[in-house]
Order: sequence, then C-alpha cells, then structure tokens
Amino acid sequence: MYEGKIIKFYRERAGITQEQLGKDICSATHVSKIELGQTHYSKDILNLLSKRLNIHIEREIDSFKSIQKQLEQWHEAIIMQRNQEMDRLASELESRELIHISDYKNLYTLLQARYHFSKNQDQHALKFIKKIQKLERKLSSYELNLLNHVLGIYYIGNQEFQKAIESLKLIKENTYQNTDYYYHLAISYHANNSDLMAYSCAEQALQFFRKTNNFLRVIDTEMLLLVMQRKDTNYNFNERLKKFESLLQSCELCHSSIRRATILHNLAYEYYCLGDYDNATRHYQNSMNLKEKKTGTYLNSLEGYIEGSIKGNLLSRSELLQLTEKGLSIAEKLNDLLYINLFKLPLYKIQEKHTVYYQYLSDHALPFFKTYGHSLLVNRYEKEMFHYYSKTGQLDKAVDIAQTVMNDR
Repeated sequence: MYEGKIIKFYRERAGITQEQLGKDICSATHVSKIELGQTHYSKDILNLLSKRLNIHIEREIDSFKSIQKQLEQWHEAIIMQRNQEMDRLASELESRELIHISDYKNLYTLLQARYHFSKNQDQHALKFIKKIQKLERKLSSYELNLLNHVLGIYYIGNQEFQKAIESLKLIKENTYQNTDYYYHLAISYHANNSDLMAYSCAEQALQFFRKTNNFLRVIDTEMLLLVMQRKDTNYNFNERLKKFESLLQSCELCHSSIRRATILHNLAYEYYCLGDYDNATRHYQNSMNLKEKKTGTYLNSLEGYIEGSIKGNLLSRSELLQLTEKGLSIAEKLNDLLYINLFKLPLYKIQEKHTVYYQYLSDHALPFFKTYGHSLLVNRYEKEMFHYYSKTGQLDKAVDIAQTVMNDR
C-alpha cells in the first residue's frame, strides 16, 4: 500500500521515467502497477528499486505510517496552546515531504490553517482555507467538521459572528471529538446577543478544557463567562473585580501576556460602563502596552481608550485627533472595515463635524454593523441615532429606529 506511493514520489523527485527506474530490474509496466498498488512484487524487486532511488524503504514506510500520529499530536498542541510544542511539530511536519502524498494531506492543510490562526497570521491561514475549499467534496467527515471549525475561527477574526455561528453549527460532534469548538460558538453567540446559547456553549467548553487540563483555555472560558455575567444584576462590581484579579493572577502563573491583555481590556470596559473613565482608560492603556501594534486587538483597546477619554474629557482635542488618526491609519493599512468605521466616527465627532458624523453613521457604519452581526455596536449606535432624530425633530426616523429595536427584541 505505502511502498508504491513512496517509490512513485522519489522517482518523480529524481526526475526519471518508470522505464529508467525499472531498467534491468523489471518492466516499466510493472513499475507502474507497483506504484498504483495493482500488483504483487517480490521483496528483491522492491529493494532493487529502492537502492536505485537511494532510499531505505523500511525507514520510509515507518516515517509514512507515523504521519497520522504526528498530526494528532500537532492538533492537540494547537488546542492546548502549547506554543513551543506546536511550533516544533509545525517545523518537523513541514520537512516531511511524504505528507503530501499521504492520506492525511488534507488534514495537514486544515491544521496548517488552524496553526496560523493560533499565531494571529490570518492571511496565511486564509490561503490554506481557500486551498482546501477546492477539495471539499473529497474531505472525510472529520475533515469537513474541522473545515467548518476553522471557518468559524476565521469569521470570528473578521467579526462576522452570524457566519461563524452558521459554520460552527454544521459540526457533527459524533464524528468530531474536539469540543473546544463550543468555545468559539460561545463567543459568536455572545457577540450576536444570544446570551442563553452563549452561556450553554461556554459551560460545555469549560467542561472540556477542565477535563483535558487545558488551563490556558480554562482562563479564556472563565473570562468569557465573566463578561457574560455583566448583565446579571445579582453580581456586584466588587465580586466581579475579585474574579478579574484572580484571572490576572492565573495569567501571571501561566506566563500569558496575551490573556492578561484581554482581561485588562475587559476590565477597562467594566469601568467604562460604570462611568469611571479614569480607571477605564488606565486599563485600556495597560492592555495596549501588552499588544502588538498594527493588529485588530490593539485597535480594539485603542478605540476604547479614545472613547473613554472623550467621555471623561481626559485628553485635549489635539491629542484625541492624533490618536484617532493613528488608529484610522492602522485600520486602513490592515483594510479592516470594522475599525475603519469605528475610527472614522470619533474622528468626525472630535472635528465637530456633527452632520457628517450622523450621516456617515446612518449611511455606512450602522448598515455595516448590522450586516456583519455586531449586535452590541448596533444597539449602541441605534440609541444614539434615536436621540439625534428626536432632538432634531426627525420624528419619523426616530419612530423607525424605535420599531427596529423593538422588532429585534
């Protein structure tokens, strides 16, 4: 089974024909049948062909058979986010040429996509997704599930949460035991304002991560649950603050600055919602200091920092303009439409271009937020549009906005 594929691979790499390979050993027809696995052959013939190709066939077969196990180890390392291990395995697998003629080449492509997502290299990941989508009909049920999972991760990165839900819901758990996808479902449902579904999925993800001793992902999920509990009136701020501090300590123990940055960002938003703009901007700043500039996550905290500074009147107009133009410039270089919208809005506000601001919000930003399922942003800006229309006497438009909000509920 394996021998023929290996012989064909090394023959083609050597740039010789079947006739040249079989000369004085066997016919070209026999070589062809060996490569296709359509004939029996003696061990002597196999050894002679291998010697001519300058390979050790038994060693090559053992290497070929170990590919599946190594891919499984790589997938586990990605899920567990053991960075050193997954980088090592990525390097080892990349050097294994036989993987491209194995039965696991499609699985390898899918895992390459997931690996690059874990490294925040979304454009690299997208190349592998596009490659595998052309072969979708040839994928096994497990590979189809993994494709839908990877697509869900991609859509989340693009802030297209409704599309993420649609992809992730296609996963069939009976043929895909990697139930960490529930975490990504929870993120998507939460962003889409489906709190009950988000909570249920987060609990299932947390159970999986605890069972597998995946401490980093436990931190992620507990952070998500803490964010979702913001709407629960039974939780007072001091209790929530203790949980934030506990998660920050866990990040220190796990040496995870990325998670610490995320927790600081969410804590900043807690203070923002309370109207404590001094603490909000301080935590947004601390979060930005831990993030790589020119990334979406950095822009997310920068946008929060600017909004908190505007609300709290903490920076001068020139300072706000400089920061907003910086954010818009990064967003445009990334071609990130979400953040282009989110930085154009405060820019118009700071420049006191109020008519332009509301026109842009109505014609561009708000339709974009609705199209891509940014329900929190939709709620935030629909309220603002409602107050603007009411204040300016545009009562018909105010009523339309109010009806839209009621229908969405």
